[in-house]
Amino acid sequence: MILSGKGVRGDLRDFWNKRNRIPTIWDRRESMVTVEDAKKVAQHLVKTMDPVCVVVFGSVAKTGKGEDIDLLIVTEDKEKDLKTIDSEVHKLLKPFYGDFAIDPFVVPRLVLRKHFLQGSPFLRLVQREGRCLYMKDSIDQWFRQAREDMAMAECLFNNKYYRGACYHSQQAIEKGMKGVLIKKGWELEKVHSIRLLTSIAQRYGISSVMQEEDMDFIDSIYRGRYPAEEGLLPIGEPTMEDAMRAVKIASDVIRKLL
Repeated sequence: MILSGKGVRGDLRDFWNKRNRIPTIWDRRESMVTVEDAKKVAQHLVKTMDPVCVVVFGSVAKTGKGEDIDLLIVTEDKEKDLKTIDSEVHKLLKPFYGDFAIDPFVVPRLVLRKHFLQGSPFLRLVQREGRCLYMKDSIDQWFRQAREDMAMAECLFNNKYYRGACYHSQQAIEKGMKGVLIKKGWELEKVHSIRLLTSIAQRYGISSVMQEEDMDFIDSIYRGRYPAEEGLLPIGEPTMEDAMRAVKIASDVIRKLL
């Protein structure tokens, strides 16, 4: 998309909304809105319309506060036009309009996928700065992906791709632990260290599922994904013994967690 003189934000909105939208209802209050306000809105939408996903972006997502709440709301693919869906969402958001400004961008799942695959600048912006407030069946997805990574690790090991087996072993553990934590009410963070995730889990009353030396070993696999990175598996390819150990650790952890 070629940007005009309106600025990135204006162009992105024009790009996404080449249709007649219901005008956004703006703020009646001078105080700043926060992530907590956005969470309340997301919780209300989850209860009233069962969205696939709700993402906050813009200043509230980046700094924790702003003048309005920008929301991307992904819906199931239903036999309704976008204007009708927009109208329904605005009605659902009516209880909040007297408190703060909300700028909702509503899109069905298939339309989202289409624009994402086409390289939508708007969606790249949301992906870069957004913060997920709700994802339907997210816990099941974390557990499913953990099992898939475990199966991939075993497959790669059996075919003598030891570096890949080590990496997917780490991914299986990370995703399994994150799924358990989210189920306990943890808010997802960009954390990859198994030791740190274990520490967080203990704060939620979850007992450690790994030995200390195994945590260090698995964390070294993640740090050593690329050439010349330091870790317990430094320069060079991991051996069969390394991969065998990683797969065994991951298998034990997944069995205990799931």
